[in-house]
Amino acid sequence: MAVWGVTSPFRVPDFVEQTEGGGSMTFEVAEGEQEEWELWSTDHDTFSCMHYGPSGERVDNVITGIVYETDELWRFSRPLDTSEPGTHTLLCREPSDIIHGVARAGTVDATYNRRIVGVIGGAALGLVGLVAGVVMLVVGRRASRPAK
Repeated sequence: MAVWGVTSPFRVPDFVEQTEGGGSMTFEVAEGEQEEWELWSTDHDTFSCMHYGPSGERVDNVITGIVYETDELWRFSRPLDTSEPGTHTLLCREPSDIIHGVARAGTVDATYNRRIVGVIGGAALGLVGLVAGVVMLVVGRRASRPAK
């Protein structure tokens, strides 16, 4: 189980919009929507995209220290502040060899949760096995003693 958790497959986000090199991406945030959105790129060191909310004002997004890679291509760049409902726009600059994508949040969390469950589950199974082994050893020794 621990191996299952540690080797959980890297999931590729379900992108709603992508752009290669310099370009723009738009996505819609519905009124009352609680979902979070994320920016992904093929290079996590680049922060060449500017996020504009529905009002046209630039949105400052938190840059996290998380580095998450999916499949040798996509890397988690940062979460997007989508607290204002409406059409959000991301304007990305060059270099032309970098691809950017916008997706609903959840890819990082799902893989992280699977890893945690796998490691804790594996440790719990090991502990249960150890306790069962000790119980069997004690019962076996008592059963093999001659009766008085």
